[in-house]
Amino acid sequence: MSETERKRSASGWTLTRELLNVGAIIVAAGIAHLVMGLIGHGKYGPVMLLALGGVLVAAALGHRFYEERRHRREQVVECVRCAEAVPPELVSGTARRAP
Repeated sequence: MSETERKRSASGWTLTRELLNVGAIIVAAGIAHLVMGLIGHGKYGPVMLLALGGVLVAAALGHRFYEERRHRREQVVECVRCAEAVPPELVSGTARRAP
């Protein structure tokens, strides 16, 4: 029986998923320890680790900003006189008026 054919609890919790998550955390901790051991004990090791951490934080913030901006919904603007929705191209001034 495959994973999709088994009945799951309402919360979707499975022991397999939990074991996979714990395994991934252990592997990530091992890789972090290896990187710390290889880079951290060199002459410029602490500086390199701080720079790497700064780059990772900047990349995460940039990715978060980009994703929020990409999924931002357009705001609906209403006409003051008739209370109808105005298309965004008329609000931004990109639409051409008929002569």
